Amino acid sequence: MTGRTLVISTASPALSLALFHGDRLVAHDHRVIGRGHAEALMPAVATLMAGQTPPEVVLVDIGPGSFTGIRIGIAAARALGLAWGVPVHGLSGAALAAAQAFALRPGLERVGVLLDAGRGQLLFADYAGDLTGSAIATIAPDAVPPGMALAGAGAALLSDGHGRDIVHAGQPDAALALALPTVLRVLPPAAHYVRPPDAILPL
Repeated sequence: MTGRTLVISTASPALSLALFHGDRLVAHDHRVIGRGHAEALMPAVATLMAGQTPPEVVLVDIGPGSFTGIRIGIAAARALGLAWGVPVHGLSGAALAAAQAFALRPGLERVGVLLDAGRGQLLFADYAGDLTGSAIATIAPDAVPPGMALAGAGAALLSDGHGRDIVHAGQPDAALALALPTVLRVLPPAAHYVRPPDAILPL
């Protein structure tokens, strides 16, 4: 890659932004804010982009994760893409968590990514070292496969976590975006929900 790439991830409790020039990370903002992504995102993007030329592409975390956070990130990415006249592509936050695990532990062959699905459940996907992954499934904590290296914030919710091989328990970090193979960062910029939202419109 030779141009600039802006990466946005708001599908988790983290607000995570990264700006690359080619393959080089030139600006990064990653903080766990819980809620308030709608208010915090655009000021954070403005700060990150201060003094920078517009990117040639915008990448956005399409989930799975927070229904509201996913929508906020995609809407902002589409608006920025329209304003700058650049393409917008999607990527998976679960793949970002897997990429961080492989970066932290070179030689790791497989990792199970765990994200908090709420209601006492976890989102689980099994990733190989080339970042090909299984479909993301909703599982109970006691259904996590034993003996597997784990990554992602959902790992912190395991009652037997201290007996597990946890590579990291962090939220998806936009700084790992370019560690993903190209095919995993040209997904449609549309929300990836594993289950329907809790709120249902009345009939």
